[in-house]
Amino acid sequence: MQATPSVQPKKRFFYGWIIVLSCALIYAASVGIFLNCLGIFVKPVTTDLGFERGPFTLYATISGTVGMMSQLIYGELYRRYPKKIRMFIGIAVIVCPSAFIGYSMATKLWHFYAFAAMYGSCSTVLAAISITTLINNWFLERRGLATGIAFAGSGVSAAIMTPVLTAIVEDYGWRVGYRTMAAVAFVIMAVALSLIKVTPEEKGELPYGMKPRATDPDLPQNTVTVAPRIEAKGITRAQALKEPAYFIQIAGMLCLGIAGMGMSGHIIAYLTDIGYSDSTAAAAMSLVMTIMIGAKILLGALFDKIGPVPSAFLSGVCMFFSVVTLRFAGMAPFMPYVFALCFGFGYSTLSVPYSYLIAQNFGTREFATVYSLAVTISGLGNSFAPSISGVLYDAFGSYYGVWNIYIGSTIAATCLLTLAAIISKKKDFKNR
Repeated sequence: MQATPSVQPKKRFFYGWIIVLSCALIYAASVGIFLNCLGIFVKPVTTDLGFERGPFTLYATISGTVGMMSQLIYGELYRRYPKKIRMFIGIAVIVCPSAFIGYSMATKLWHFYAFAAMYGSCSTVLAAISITTLINNWFLERRGLATGIAFAGSGVSAAIMTPVLTAIVEDYGWRVGYRTMAAVAFVIMAVALSLIKVTPEEKGELPYGMKPRATDPDLPQNTVTVAPRIEAKGITRAQALKEPAYFIQIAGMLCLGIAGMGMSGHIIAYLTDIGYSDSTAAAAMSLVMTIMIGAKILLGALFDKIGPVPSAFLSGVCMFFSVVTLRFAGMAPFMPYVFALCFGFGYSTLSVPYSYLIAQNFGTREFATVYSLAVTISGLGNSFAPSISGVLYDAFGSYYGVWNIYIGSTIAATCLLTLAAIISKKKDFKNR
């Protein structure tokens, strides 16, 4: 009697990758358009309205500071109302583009400041805290790759929208430019919001890497007859605040961010100071942004394979070589491009590793609050880094002494981040 061949069930598409796409779209709008394209408006707005550039650009500082402080509030809200994340994102999808419409109608400095505060109050919802929370909900494995893809969205949108907005501002004026930003970002985010499901349970699935508990051998992976309640593991924020590893992690993030942010605002000035043309300096920065798109994805995928301790070490090393190659950029004509290659990876370590390392080191039980507190403390320090670079430049008379200090900062960051990962792995915080 001939045996009946067994029928292999078709593997169901994992909806978590749609969540990654949604996160990439949100980050493309919030960071790639709203943040990375702001520089286009400095000259046309100040020229038209007669503002000085210093007071005008303060509106970006206001929105950033309000956004940074609001992370603590949203971190607590996400902990208390984990199922309401989509609602918070929906509010931000309306408020943030509305602020840019407000910019387009502004005639006085205080108008920009008021709308900047309005934008900052919701901008953090469209940034890392929501993206990393969603990805941690949907992925137990390949978390790094998913995070890298999501964060890469900002580079893609900035590369596309920068020349488009520049042309619009030149042809139709800065007011139309702001309105275009608002309209494009709103459409992108509205599409993303329509696709978001906060947890796999809403789609009857399990997080990527969790095996279904089923007796039926024909049950496809990621499919369950009744979606189980998924309990996140890890330590709470209150417990994290009692652990030295958590503060070592924050200190490492602070040292890494000071070097990265301290460099970023002064690269073009430094390269032109040491004899390179404006076009060469601009080309190097453009190359940095292009490399970042692939670097974020590559680093995320690599982190999944090597684990938290090597990932922490690698993050520090990437920034170390970024500072070193910038310090010696005058040695040969090709060195600015070597720096661009290194900094494409180094600058990426200010986004991808943070959420990955915090989830791997401390778990996801109260990820939003643990993450938001760490990023707020380190981020507030990092926000002063460009000014620190300027003060040090004035004191030393050149950037060489500044870069030497940042080389030391990256060495400290490498040691601190690696130590935090080693301690956390030994104490197994993420599985508590």
